[in-house]
Order: sequence, then structure tokens, then C-alpha cells
Amino acid sequence: MQTITTEQKVSLEKDRVWELLSDLSKPDYYVPGLTHVEFTTDAHCGVGASRRVRQGKSLLLDETVEDWQDGESISLRLHRGEKGAMPPFKRHYFDYRVQSRDGNVYLVNSMRYEMGLGFLGGLLDKLLLRKFMLAQLEDVTLAQKLYYESGERVTPDMLKTAKQHLDR
Repeated sequence: MQTITTEQKVSLEKDRVWELLSDLSKPDYYVPGLTHVEFTTDAHCGVGASRRVRQGKSLLLDETVEDWQDGESISLRLHRGEKGAMPPFKRHYFDYRVQSRDGNVYLVNSMRYEMGLGFLGGLLDKLLLRKFMLAQLEDVTLAQKLYYESGERVTPDMLKTAKQHLDR
């Protein structure tokens, strides 16, 4: 299984960050391009809670909680109902963690995945997908920080401005 990880320092207490993170109803406030969120289970938190998200106008994806460590982390399995992960992946997960270290609080987000398509999938990952997914993961994590610190839905302009300040 491949893993990519990124992090952002957040100017909030760890308990507040966890409170925001554990509200699974609002990823459209910080995930770029996400346009709709609806729960597909009665549970809205904890292992087994599942939501369906829409990216853009047509991409539907299910996200089901596979692991929930109160105050620490949430792991979501990304899939298309019973069809499994979206090709070219065999398995695909998004992991959210809140960490305290050196007196600071960090959002530490990871994508874990196993490629399908054999050798071709490995090559596709190495040449294209890994770089693309890392850029997406960095955008999500930065936008998540912006949402948590401001309480406002993150717009493309807000994210663009924040990224420009990171580059300095």
C-alpha cells in the first residue's frame, strides 16, 4: 500500500480541532470542488458512518469510516458503493489525524492506496498520480486549516491566496 502525507499547523486547541474534524457533515466547506454531501447511514460519526460526496457535477464517491480514534484520527475508505475503489485503485483511504507536538497542533492528512492495473498502474502512479494526489492532499489540508481557523467555507480565491503566502 502506498501512502502520501502532508500537514498544517493550526492555531486552535486540539480539542477544538477534533470537534471540527469529527463533524463529517462539512467536507464541502474545505475540500476543493466538493459540491454536495449526504449521509447514507443513520450514524453520522464513528466506525460505519458513511457519506456520499459529489465532486463537480458528476463524480459521486462514498466515504465510509473504517477507523475512529476519539480525539485523534479518522480513517475513511473511499469507494463506489459495493463496486469498491474508483479505478485505477484497488483500495483507497483518506486518513485525518490531529497531533500535538512542541506546543502546537497539527492536521496530519494522508492518502493510502493500492493501485490496480499491475505494472501499468505502478507506472501511472510513479509518473502522474502520486504527484497529482499530493497536490490535492496539500490543498485539502490547507483549506481545512483555513476553514477551522476562520469558520468560513473556503473559496477557490481564499485557497489561492493562502497558497501564495505559503510560497513566500
